[in-house]
Amino acid sequence: MEILEIPPLPKEIKRAAELGELVIFIGAGMSYDLGCSDWNGLAKELIKTCENTLNENEPLINNFEANQLQNMLHNGVGNKKIITICNKILRDNQKEDIFLKQMKKSLNDDEDKVTKDNPKLKTYKDLFQLDGIFVTTNADRHIDQIFVSEQNIIYDGFTTNTPLINKNLYKIHGSITKPASLIFTVEQYFKRYKDQEFLGFLKKLFGTTVLFVGYGLGEFELLEYMYKGIDSKENKYFYLDGYYTHEAKICDFEQMYFEQMKIKLIPYSKDKKGFKQLPIIIEKWVEEIKSTSGVLQKNFDEIDEALRNPF
Repeated sequence: MEILEIPPLPKEIKRAAELGELVIFIGAGMSYDLGCSDWNGLAKELIKTCENTLNENEPLINNFEANQLQNMLHNGVGNKKIITICNKILRDNQKEDIFLKQMKKSLNDDEDKVTKDNPKLKTYKDLFQLDGIFVTTNADRHIDQIFVSEQNIIYDGFTTNTPLINKNLYKIHGSITKPASLIFTVEQYFKRYKDQEFLGFLKKLFGTTVLFVGYGLGEFELLEYMYKGIDSKENKYFYLDGYYTHEAKICDFEQMYFEQMKIKLIPYSKDKKGFKQLPIIIEKWVEEIKSTSGVLQKNFDEIDEALRNPF
C-alpha cells in the first residue's frame, strides 16, 4: 500500500460530503493537540491521586498498591479497568469530586483554555465546512466551540429515533459538562453497548459513509458492533491514519485487520511532519470538496433560473 503525504480524496467521501450525508467520527487524536491527555494518561494520574489522597490520615492506597496498579497498566490490563478501579476507590471513600477534578484536568478543561478563538481549532473548523454529521467519543469541551449553540450538541438520550442532523455533534460517550452522561468505567461501557435504543442509533450512523479522523479505533465496543451489525455492501467506512514510509508492510498488515471490520485504511506519510500532517490533508480535502461543490451549486442555480424564466 502506497503511503503518500497527501493521499487522494476517496470519491465516496467526496460524494457523501456533496450530498450532506458524510458522518465524521472525531477521535482522541484530534484532542491531543489541544492539551488533552489520553485514557492511559488519566489512568496513571488517577493511581497517583488515590495514593496521595488521605482518608482519616491514611492514603486511599499505599505505595505498594499503587505500584501494583501501575504494573497492571504497564502489562496491558487496560486503562478502562484501571480507571474503573480508581473510580471505585474514590467513590467508596466519598471522593467522587476528586475523580471529576482529575478528569477535567486530563481534558484541559480550564476556562481560559477552552475558547472559540483557539488557533488549534482550525482543523475542526475546516471539517465543519463539510456540512457533515459529527460524532465523537471524546468528552472534552474544545470541539464544542465550533458549533453554533448548545442545541447543536447532543450528549445523551440516544435512541433509534434520534435524528441525524448536519452540523450537529453527537457525543456518544457523554460530555464533561454533564458528568452524569459520561461513559468511562467498564460497567458504564457494558450498559451503554447493551442498550438496544443506543445500538439502533449506531445502526443509523453506520448506514452512511463514515470517515474516522484522529481515531485510534481502540473502542472495542464500537468495533464489535460495526463488525457484527453492518452490511459491508451498503456502507463505506474510511480510516485516515499516519505511517512512516518504511512501514508500508505494517500498513498492509493493518489493512488486512481493518478489512475484517469493513474499514478502508487511508494511510498518509508522517516522514516530514509526524501527525501534524493530518491538518494539512484535511485542509486540502476540504478545498477540493468545496471547489467542486461550488461548481455544482452554480450549475444548479443556473438550472433553477432557467426553469423560472424559460423564455
